[in-house]
Amino acid sequence: MFSLKRAPCHPILSIILFLFCLSVPLAAAGDFWAKKPYQNWSADETRQMLEESPWATTLTLGSIQSAITSGDSPKNGGYRGEMETNPTISYNLQFRSAQPIREAVVRTSQLNAKYDKMGAEQEAAFDASSAKFLAATFPDRVVVAVTFHANVQEYESLLRAYWTRQDLGTLSMTVFLNAGKERLSLVNYGFKDDTFQFTFPRPKQLNPNEKVGVEFVHPTINVIRQQRVLQEFSLKKMLVNGEPVL
Repeated sequence: MFSLKRAPCHPILSIILFLFCLSVPLAAAGDFWAKKPYQNWSADETRQMLEESPWATTLTLGSIQSAITSGDSPKNGGYRGEMETNPTISYNLQFRSAQPIREAVVRTSQLNAKYDKMGAEQEAAFDASSAKFLAATFPDRVVVAVTFHANVQEYESLLRAYWTRQDLGTLSMTVFLNAGKERLSLVNYGFKDDTFQFTFPRPKQLNPNEKVGVEFVHPTINVIRQQRVLQEFSLKKMLVNGEPVL
């Protein structure tokens, strides 16, 4: 008779294997958009796609900052009155021409309209409208929507007045889409409610190993001074079927 002896496992190797096992399900869980159709996204997943995903992010500016360049953004604390001691302004950026974002917009409408409880006729009308929205293509342009929010009501009013006054002429020298060696200028601008929209020419070539950046200037709003905003997105994370999607 003989017995098999288990070879000792090095402590460092055990830790590496443990961390690897933890990282695999976490990474897989994060890419919900690749694992199920948008019609099955939960409310939290839909919100994540629109707020913090490869195609969207939310950044926050405060009175002690002089510039924002990429990086993670702290969460907005919400409106707490005119005597706010730490006023902040947040900008949520979304690539509205990217299919995952457009699917999230439709899914948000489904959830808000209680799609699952609709009658057959109402559901058919909703599906037709959604299909038309999702069928739109953007072969020669990239659309970026930016929604602002402030935790001081007066700041929101000032922001709304500022972005309402802007047009293609006033923004042409400060708003750009940076993609690799290309610095693409604004070709169209629109504003409604608390959201403004930039339209750029589509980059001629997208390298997944590079980043794409949206650049604009935040105006002086009371104690939050004027500053250049450059928010970058990793093209490697923006892949759908192996291709970068903007």
